[in-house]
Amino acid sequence: MTVDEAAQSAIADASADTSVDGINRTVTVEVVHKQEGFGTAAWTVIGMFLVVAAVGSWFMLSGDSANGDGGGLFGGGGNCGDGIDNDNDGLTDREDGDCYDQVNPEWNGYKSGHMEDGRNDPPGGES
Repeated sequence: MTVDEAAQSAIADASADTSVDGINRTVTVEVVHKQEGFGTAAWTVIGMFLVVAAVGSWFMLSGDSANGDGGGLFGGGGNCGDGIDNDNDGLTDREDGDCYDQVNPEWNGYKSGHMEDGRNDPPGGES
């Protein structure tokens, strides 16, 4: 027996009981629909979470930043080779110690991972 047939049977039984007594009674049936699965509000929350996660990931992994350090969570391209004193130490590119490898202190050209950030300058600013 399906759910609809069971409901119709219950209504018929209730109606039969009222007619036996000879009293005119009214049977009121309230049908409540229970929604299964996620509702609209749940999908809206999930969608908003995904949008926030996507935008946050884009900001963390993008190569642009306001402070000019290449940006991104994992860093970005370096700025050695642009002819500008990016860390304001008076030295540009070839003259700046930040543009050299620490293990190989020779100019090997522009390296995307090198950054004029003042972290690899000699003590006292001497070169």
